[in-house]
Amino acid sequence: MSDVTSAKEQFDRQAAQYGSRWASWSDETLQRMLELADPQPEWRALDVATGNGFTALAFAPRVAHVVGTDISTGMLAQAEKRAAEQGAINVEWVEAAAESLPFAEAAFDLVTVRIAPHHFLDVPAFLGKVRRVLRPGGVFVLGDTTVPDGDPEAGAWQNAVERERDPSHAVNLSPETWRTLTAAAGLEVTDAEVRDGAIRISLRPWLETSGATGERAERVRALFAAAPESARRQFQVATDADGETHFAWQRVLLRAVRPHL
Repeated sequence: MSDVTSAKEQFDRQAAQYGSRWASWSDETLQRMLELADPQPEWRALDVATGNGFTALAFAPRVAHVVGTDISTGMLAQAEKRAAEQGAINVEWVEAAAESLPFAEAAFDLVTVRIAPHHFLDVPAFLGKVRRVLRPGGVFVLGDTTVPDGDPEAGAWQNAVERERDPSHAVNLSPETWRTLTAAAGLEVTDAEVRDGAIRISLRPWLETSGATGERAERVRALFAAAPESARRQFQVATDADGETHFAWQRVLLRAVRPHL
């Protein structure tokens, strides 16, 4: 099981070289999140598990103020550096876990989280904090990797691969689970969609980015070699003529609002 220490250590290690590779990998998700959020110039926004600050800085020109939180001080240092390079003056960075956001009730008009909740220790606790810090009528937008509804074999395989590659991985949730947990937290889901296949990932650089080398990398490769047919189909696992394995993780995008009542 992932814990705060292992997630913090993992991302502190990755901080300096995390940026460009995974920013490009997840850019499509970010663009769709901007559309779903429809941010307004007077809004205060919170980006949870901001990492190197890509999402926070994408929203910054569209809102009055953005706060980015993360448990990794290394990631926050990279985010601060990136903000300075871009001349973004309406952003601030706060060290905080997703499950314990240190902000007042109804402090934000928008909360975002991108390609991070699969590391969270307690998703229901996180969603409860999201509801608390959103104003009534405020918007929550999520983008994360996911596993397919109704295919537990493929989902179990994908999570096993992720845990072997990255010890800070907790679980990728299915879209239906996200809808259920979000509603249970008192947020009203307005949009939920799944995207798959558009972004191909090569296994070798994917392993390198997380620091999965040696025996750990070989265990991941063995899981791919033994992948069940359901997983191969769902995640488009294939090997090219040069022997490199490629695949496509699925992504869930969800928009919800805090009701006025």
